[in-house]
Amino acid sequence: MKHPMERRRLSACMLALCALAVPSLAQPAPEAGESRPARLMVEQVCAACHGNTGQSTQKEYPSLAGQNADYLFKQLRQFKASAGEPALRQDATMAAVVQSMSETEMREVARYFSRQPPARGQAALPHLVEAGKAIYWKGNPSNRLPACVSCHRPNGEGIAPDFPRIAGQQPEYVVRQLHAWKSGTRGGPGKLMSLLVPLMTDEEIVAVAQYVAQLR
Repeated sequence: MKHPMERRRLSACMLALCALAVPSLAQPAPEAGESRPARLMVEQVCAACHGNTGQSTQKEYPSLAGQNADYLFKQLRQFKASAGEPALRQDATMAAVVQSMSETEMREVARYFSRQPPARGQAALPHLVEAGKAIYWKGNPSNRLPACVSCHRPNGEGIAPDFPRIAGQQPEYVVRQLHAWKSGTRGGPGKLMSLLVPLMTDEEIVAVAQYVAQLR
């Protein structure tokens, strides 16, 4: 049985998808180089969780503004099951969103978010920022945990297309995703993060999330 919050998220998502079938009477003109269908989908579907410009104000949902377009496209595809194969990423709400999306639409939405000004986050537990900084820059030599900076870069900008931008990200979301990698419910055997995150303690996960949240 789905949690009440999950049911509400899914219901809101399905209502928003239905709204896409009704043309808007007064939509502002898209900016130069911007896809109108992508903007409409963002405003009518994605914004409920991620904000109109990809800067989420809800701690459980990630900010997508400024994220690498190729990375976002890859993640959207992973939420969609195909040819009898289960989706690589499991989320009832995102599965409903991407089910009717073509790859072209996914690319346009990803491109839209990538062009938005990156989010400016903040640590929820500021006293853990310094501990998180140590793990991010040096890793943990005692258990051979590599430094996060190797893949996510000094300012948390990531390396396209495989390593995402994490600067300014919601710390609660980062914690949840790291635990998903650690438990094996995200990714799969052989994926880099599935090999590295199990080396982290729960305390290190929380501290790193606080550090990347306040990166600019």
